[in-house]
Amino acid sequence: MVEANRTVVIPLKIPSESRSDFHQTILPYLYCQQEAVEHCWPDSPKQPADLLTSKQDAENALYDRLRDETNEQLHSNLVQKAIKDATSAISSCKTSWENGDRLSKPDFYDRERAGYTMTYDKRAATYGRYEATFSTLNGTVTCRYELPAEIEGTPYGEYILDRRWSFSTSKLVFDGERFWLHAVMQRQFGDDPVYAPTTDNSGSDTQSEDTHRVLGVDLNVDGATAVTSTGQFYGNADALNAYRSEQEQLRGELQQTGTRSAHLRFQQRRGTEWRYYDQYAHHVANAIKQEALRVRATHVAFEELRRIRTRISNLPKFQHWLFKKVRTYTEYKLEGYGVTVDTTNPEYTSQGCSRTDCECVDEDNRDGKHFECVECGYTVNSDYNAAKNIGFRYLCEELSSPASRTCSSGQATSQLALVSGTLSPDGSFVEHEWVSTDKPHPQQASGRSSARAQ
Repeated sequence: MVEANRTVVIPLKIPSESRSDFHQTILPYLYCQQEAVEHCWPDSPKQPADLLTSKQDAENALYDRLRDETNEQLHSNLVQKAIKDATSAISSCKTSWENGDRLSKPDFYDRERAGYTMTYDKRAATYGRYEATFSTLNGTVTCRYELPAEIEGTPYGEYILDRRWSFSTSKLVFDGERFWLHAVMQRQFGDDPVYAPTTDNSGSDTQSEDTHRVLGVDLNVDGATAVTSTGQFYGNADALNAYRSEQEQLRGELQQTGTRSAHLRFQQRRGTEWRYYDQYAHHVANAIKQEALRVRATHVAFEELRRIRTRISNLPKFQHWLFKKVRTYTEYKLEGYGVTVDTTNPEYTSQGCSRTDCECVDEDNRDGKHFECVECGYTVNSDYNAAKNIGFRYLCEELSSPASRTCSSGQATSQLALVSGTLSPDGSFVEHEWVSTDKPHPQQASGRSSARAQ
């Protein structure tokens, strides 16, 4: 049995008369957090072992006193969660200390922070598909979720509305301007599900447990952010770069203004831009995850990031961060499904022809987003061509052992997922019923007659 957890960030509609209820509740909550820190962090600790990190020991020592000191107005479970927040923070400090990095004692009264966070489990909150109810000092407050205009394909539609996922302990976050729910969704996976073998007309398995099917992914700084070997195009890097330029211009104008109101606005916007990028990375990673599950991939191959840093060293640093975020998010989103996310050397993947019967590698093959092989004439979108090369290189170099390529019957079991089927290392192509009809570029290879070209 495998347990998967996903966090979905949901904006909340707080009744105007109830905002103060949360602002009042955070005060005793912060008090409990800081008291737990003072208990677990002795004066002048000499070594990591001096720090106390046991949540149960801290709760046994502090719970009754903190309940009395907060006049039993703070929900008992919130007292427990405040203690756990403190021990978790100290545990992180202890780990950093053990790794050679000394951190200062956590300060939950940090006045520089514009907002705050409270942890709610199902004893102090009730979570629904469209609203949540939270305990406060003045009773309960019910908050509606602000839903996206288009739910399909969003984390909200994928996890909140899917009954197979259930709410777990989550966090109420106030960022200084508005309230958010960081909803933690849980799901249990058994022996079934995504990669159960299918059978053909003879009753034999058509996909054995040792089958490897690779989905190649090419990441880009312009055009589509991610392109897969199945011909899917996700994200808009051009629009993302335009947004970043606008934000840089706004920050520059606020800094030049120099007034207090401009400074306050600058501070309020701190983190807003990066939350936008983070949500964008989640969106792209979710799309790649869905495609990997659709084609029943066992491996997703990205370019090695170190090569990408060299290639775009003159471009904005956030692109480096975005590529890493997309790969990291894809990895954890697919972890619960048993899909391996890995990298491979991207050298010449943009210049080489992806036809298996052509070995041409030439810088003249690519002209921007257009790829046309100077030897065989194969014409296709250049990012799609690179995605196929990435997937096929990973399949051949990382899954290249005889055991990973064939089964006892001698049939190839390593495959590259393409627009209309899979390609094996020996060049044999198999069409499948899950053929993609979503072809955003008319120059993509298609049809049975060009099977080897794919």
